[in-house]
Amino acid sequence: MPPRRRWMLWAALAYLGVLAVTATGLGLLYQGARTHLDQALGQRLKAVADATVHLVDGDRITDWSFDPEAGTDLLWLTSRLERIREDNQLAEITLCDRDGYVVTSASQRLERGARNVFWDLDRPAVELAREGITSVSRLYRSGELYQKSAHAPVLDRDGQVAGVLTVEGAADFFTALAALRRGAWATVVVVLVFLAVMGGLLLGIHRSLERARASLARQEHLATMGRMTAGIAHEIRNPLGIIRGSAQNLERVLRDHDLDPEIARFIPEEVDRLDRILSGYLAFGREDEVTLDQVALDRLVARTVKLVADELADRDLAVSVGASSGVTVQADAPRLQQVLLNLLLNARDAAPVGSEVEVRVARNGDHAEVTVADRGPGLAPEHADRVFDPFWTTKDKGSGLGLAVSRRIARQHGGDLRLEARDPGPGCVATLDLPLEPPSRE
Repeated sequence: MPPRRRWMLWAALAYLGVLAVTATGLGLLYQGARTHLDQALGQRLKAVADATVHLVDGDRITDWSFDPEAGTDLLWLTSRLERIREDNQLAEITLCDRDGYVVTSASQRLERGARNVFWDLDRPAVELAREGITSVSRLYRSGELYQKSAHAPVLDRDGQVAGVLTVEGAADFFTALAALRRGAWATVVVVLVFLAVMGGLLLGIHRSLERARASLARQEHLATMGRMTAGIAHEIRNPLGIIRGSAQNLERVLRDHDLDPEIARFIPEEVDRLDRILSGYLAFGREDEVTLDQVALDRLVARTVKLVADELADRDLAVSVGASSGVTVQADAPRLQQVLLNLLLNARDAAPVGSEVEVRVARNGDHAEVTVADRGPGLAPEHADRVFDPFWTTKDKGSGLGLAVSRRIARQHGGDLRLEARDPGPGCVATLDLPLEPPSRE
């Protein structure tokens, strides 16, 4: 597995672990708080019910159930129950006969003589109370609210259960529990957001480290290239000097025999160009000064095309040149020629046999553009961001420096070099963009 994927897998597992621990901890906290609150509330309601039930005369429940009018004793009992309800901040206190019919309701929420429908929610606890045991209902939800009740048996003089007194917890008593539940969920959300932010930061750091490693690798490549070039520069320049001297001698011989020495004159010039290219590779990591002169681009293009005419002819490639006259720039002519040679040789390698390479020179506002277009396979999308990287190449015998050096030269002149897919394709278009004004020396 690649290191980056392995790192991301471990990071994802760590995040899931933190999230699982956080969610589990909050869940246990919520459940513990709910259980503790449930027990405390149940004990409180049970104590109130056991204390209040002594106010009720069990022998009077039957009379109160059948008497359509509430006597003074029942009215007194109702007022006492209401006072207890308010003092203890309860939702309701009701007195029902054994069959579940309401004898009195402290808050008047239930009508006297009506069936207590809330018994159906607490049926197990109610049955225990009917058997003579004070009991507490489970904690249950009613919409967004929680409810809990205590049921105490009311005994007559014979010790028989004559009715049931029910004490209900106030709805607002459970606000803390609902707030705790919301807080737990909010904490989970905050943790998720925090993990997402930290993940973004860590990913940014990881990418920065990747870029730093790539930059370090590039510097190591440059250092290796510099050492290699420095080691062979002397050996290359010696034969170049011999070739240059032989070419000058050949030029004199041709002139003495009244033959055109133009071909021979190209040799010393190209030897000098090769020497400058070698010097350029040696100084690839340095920003060398360029020597600016007035350069007519149409003439420079014509000269460069003539230099590679034989190599293009070997692949049966036709060259179409469209150069606007009068397009001049302030530039270092040998270095621009090096760029054009690189672009033409790249087109030669990419173009299919028998096709055409198109070279154009034109003005574009305050810039001049030289384009070299071929009909090759074009630029793969995955290669678009890497073609100008030093030492990166798709050629079996390429050095990966041609386009990198060419773009560096273009930018030294205040311009740029672009490589794009041809539209309509297939093919590729290299555009050398140069300012008509001389580049700033600042």
